[in-house]
Amino acid sequence: MKRKNIPYIGNSAYCYANSISMLLASIGENILPSKIEVLSGVGLGAFLLKGTNLLFFSWEVPDNGIDNALKILGFKSSRKNAPKTKRLPLNELRKDLEQSPVVVGPLDMGHLVYNPYSFNLSGTDHFVLVYEMVGDEVHLHDPAGFPHVQLSLQKFELAWKAERVDYGKGYFSYWVVPERLRSPTKKEIYQDALKLFQSLYQNSDKKAKEEDWITGKRAILTTAERAKKGKLTQPEIEHLTYFALQLGAKRALDYASFFDFRDSDLGLLKRQQAMLFGESHMLLVAGDLRSFTRTLQELAEVEEKFQTKLLKKGENQKIPPGKWIRKILAKD
Repeated sequence: MKRKNIPYIGNSAYCYANSISMLLASIGENILPSKIEVLSGVGLGAFLLKGTNLLFFSWEVPDNGIDNALKILGFKSSRKNAPKTKRLPLNELRKDLEQSPVVVGPLDMGHLVYNPYSFNLSGTDHFVLVYEMVGDEVHLHDPAGFPHVQLSLQKFELAWKAERVDYGKGYFSYWVVPERLRSPTKKEIYQDALKLFQSLYQNSDKKAKEEDWITGKRAILTTAERAKKGKLTQPEIEHLTYFALQLGAKRALDYASFFDFRDSDLGLLKRQQAMLFGESHMLLVAGDLRSFTRTLQELAEVEEKFQTKLLKKGENQKIPPGKWIRKILAKD
């Protein structure tokens, strides 16, 4: 067996994908979190967070990603949220919980006190599945490794306001009562996903120009240059080693599996990315900044190649839009 084709199975920071997978399972729809993660579009691209130099290997935000995945998979799920002036919507939540569990988020993990590491996680975004409310507590499954835990409504409100999380539309966003509207074929799912991926890159390039953000290859090379000069701060190193690089490797493998039998060139590039993410993580933990810099530079080149190939898919075709993908998938 070729080393590069050995699958990875294990824990990962797929909190929203795991939570949505649990929500769908509650109506008998068993869909792997890895598939939901890919169809969310989260984990594509790269950008530097302004004012922090933190490098994120993604462009789409998780709450939008949930909507993306549900739509592509053919589901409707009521997404609710409140203006930032409203308090915890207890009555509405109680009523909705009578119909189905709810996925809530983003939450601030610093207030999830059943997690023994919560004091170190303030400002970190998270998603969980709430399945009932009893007295002044909510009962929930937390995909970070905490099934059947309880949280006081006071802590739940603070977590759900997520005042230190810099994305989200208002307070108290949640998804409830999923319903299948259609059953798309594998080819239709692939076609819709490809359109989403292309639009994310196109929009990120546009946003980068408008807001003077550093994205894509340039963002990765900027971090590589900081490493080369020994300017990485402790927060940057911790962000990369505890979160961004290991998660980047897992996501890249899942995207590779998605592309493998449809666009082998894109699948290969994602596998190369996964291996470079893993190598980068190892080198940074070991403190080998010289080799880490080199690996990040390679990663930047692969990211540029992936973006270029992805955006060219479907161009210069003389067949009607949409049919080119069926041509690619004819042997699938």
